[in-house]
Formats: sequence, structure tokens, C-alpha cells
Amino acid sequence: MRISAIIVRSVILALALSSIACSDDEGSEDACTPDDLDGVIGGDVTFEVTLGDDAFSPRILTAQNRALVTLTLTNDSSEARGFYVECLQTPNDDGCPTESCFPDEARIDPIEPGESATTEFEVPLVEGAYTIVSAPGETEPSAQFIVK
Repeated sequence: MRISAIIVRSVILALALSSIACSDDEGSEDACTPDDLDGVIGGDVTFEVTLGDDAFSPRILTAQNRALVTLTLTNDSSEARGFYVECLQTPNDDGCPTESCFPDEARIDPIEPGESATTEFEVPLVEGAYTIVSAPGETEPSAQFIVK
């Protein structure tokens, strides 16, 4: 009986060590994949965005990471303008990417006043507040795309 108890304990210990080793292996494979803070990923979201001379409306767009977005931009400004989400800096010293960017499909090239354009894209995994501008390098008008 004593030998079987030792065997059972040895098997339990081996299983415990095995599960620790497996979780370490999994963690190292996903070292650059951020955790999802609210535990919700995905979904479908539709936005109707208007761009005037001075502002986007709405000024804040919010979606879960990995959500599928359909966005329609209407240009109510006096000049051709578009929709561009700037990359979010993710500074680190562990070899992971140093920025997170929306896909090219999230961009709407400048459209003429009174025109509308629609695009579909997937929100990136990295959560945070991304700046929206009418073209790369522009600073105004601006808005935010919050990934949660």
C-alpha cells in the first residue's frame, strides 16, 4: 500500500510539473500578444461619421478589439478630406512590435465635399486610444478610436 501511495504522489507531481511546463511554453509563444482587459473580443459595429471643416462627428468611436467595423464617412467640409487612423505606439524593450496599426482597409482616401465613402475593416488586437485624422501627417481635425 505504501508503494502505491508513493506512485500516486509521483504521478500527481509529474502532472503538476507538466502543466507548469506547458503553460510556460504557451506563454513564451504568445509573449507579444497583449491580454484582453475586459474579456470581450469581436462583434460587428457600424459607424456613420461626418467630417466638417473643424471636427469629426462623432469625435469618439469605440469598439472591441478584433471587431468587424463598417464605417461610412460623409465629407461636409469645404475641401476634399478622408479618414485615417494613426498607429498607437507600444514602447517595449522585449523585442515585440513597437506600434499597433489599423489595417489599410480602415483608411478612406480624401473624398470631395458632399461625397460619402464606406469601408469595412477589423479592429486591431491592441487596446488603447488611437488618433483619427483626415490624412497622414494632419493634426486637425482629429478624433479618437477607442479599442477596448
